[in-house]
Amino acid sequence: MKLLISFLSVCFSFQFAFASSPFSNLAGVKYSLGFSPYYSQQNPGRRLKIAVLDKGFYGYEKELGRSLPASTRYVAGPVANPENVNVEHGLRMAQILVAMMTNDMQATQWMPELTLYNVFGFSNFKAAIDDVIANKVDLVLYSEVWEYGGNFDGTGFINNEVNRATRNGVIWVNAAGNFSLTTYNSGIRTLKDDWVQLPDQNNALMIRCENRNGKCPVKIVLSWNDFKNDVELGTDKDLDLALTDDMLNIVQTSALKQSKDPKESRPGFSKYPREIIAAELSAGTYFLRVKNRSQNFVDRDQLRITVDGEVTMPSHSISDTILNPADNTTVITVGASDSDRSSSSKNKPDLLAPSSIQLAGGGEYRGSSNAAAIVAAGLGILKSQEPRMTRKDLLDTVTRGNGDGWNQRGVSLNLLEFGPTGPGCFIDVNLNPVPDYVREVLSRGGVPVQTTAAVRVMVPFDPITMAPYLRRNLLNDMIVALPQGGYAVYPRFAAIPPGAVEIFQRPLEAGLCRPPSIGGGKNFHL
Repeated sequence: MKLLISFLSVCFSFQFAFASSPFSNLAGVKYSLGFSPYYSQQNPGRRLKIAVLDKGFYGYEKELGRSLPASTRYVAGPVANPENVNVEHGLRMAQILVAMMTNDMQATQWMPELTLYNVFGFSNFKAAIDDVIANKVDLVLYSEVWEYGGNFDGTGFINNEVNRATRNGVIWVNAAGNFSLTTYNSGIRTLKDDWVQLPDQNNALMIRCENRNGKCPVKIVLSWNDFKNDVELGTDKDLDLALTDDMLNIVQTSALKQSKDPKESRPGFSKYPREIIAAELSAGTYFLRVKNRSQNFVDRDQLRITVDGEVTMPSHSISDTILNPADNTTVITVGASDSDRSSSSKNKPDLLAPSSIQLAGGGEYRGSSNAAAIVAAGLGILKSQEPRMTRKDLLDTVTRGNGDGWNQRGVSLNLLEFGPTGPGCFIDVNLNPVPDYVREVLSRGGVPVQTTAAVRVMVPFDPITMAPYLRRNLLNDMIVALPQGGYAVYPRFAAIPPGAVEIFQRPLEAGLCRPPSIGGGKNFHL
């Protein structure tokens, strides 16, 4: 399981500098990812047109001229949101993008021409893309995924709309999604009484609500790979979904009748190959069961079950948890390097970035949404400098020299005065629990390893870059993560504080015994 990470302020100089920012830890993020040098540079290009697409921007009006450009344009879309749905997710994404791109509205040379599009529902999503194309938007940030609408291979009507934008030169940055631990994929093998084979007892898929002091709201989606590129075309392949308790008593079902009629609108019918259950679960064990109603599935057909909510799914799929449009080969898909929920597949995400965001008023949240907003800001700076940059140009720039993350090598083991315990390589170890003061190091690709001296953290870069105030006197000085937070430099043979952990770069002679791998992504850095 990937480790959950929490950013720490690395020194007093990283305290928030501008009272208008809603975030308290972005100074450290800007420095560690290479944003800081750009804030003092001139922009030789032009002001970039950037669009943020999201289901809600609640409260954005109060932020105009504060954390968002005063000229920010808001497009509500042709279909109104349901009443009392006050979603601020899109506002947060826009605020992160602007804060990272403009150094909290101070580096005005990078200020984008920003448009916020409400895309609650497919009609609004399609209309937003129409407007993006018509207004020649340069870059789109979409920090969402759809649990249905795609065929797990980059096709389907959602991706068909996104393809219209990317064919018109739009750089589309998409969050990978946060379904790594709550997605199950399989073929459709039908057993007795038309039940589809699933991995847990009773041909079911187990989920658990472990919140002993409250409820677990969940959204459960069953979909199968018969979505067409044309949203009007339906399917005659029909599965039903049932949620049961641990005694197999039915809690809730979704049993729409699938139809190929393009004008289908009858109650209880649907053109689309999906079933959805929304429920509030008490603590306990539950099972999901799938029934084959149409009996016309073939070997190449696949189903996917996703659960959005604070539950566990013991038999979740290990790979291929990227949902659409993050699975689109024409977009730049971004995963969170500090969240084990961030989705991945064989070739996605394209980039990995830290995502932990601390609100100025307290509270912290993370996930691929934040990571995508951070990356979009960096790509926005680069494309603003050189508007002709393509998707490939941008990816090449932010991953240049990155390789598998471990190609760069530090000093010799002879200077470090310790060595590996494996056969010419360092064996990685699990830290349980993970100390707060090493979480940022791990979020940037660090791996705890056993050495001949003690457990240390090996990183694929020079750790002197962890903070701007660090300076070595000698080549082999130690960079140390301190229990009270922050970093310090110590001579190689000096005593370090109890609990402190040395951070060292992969040395010349030895790497990891097991190279780290997180999907297909490379670490993002400007």
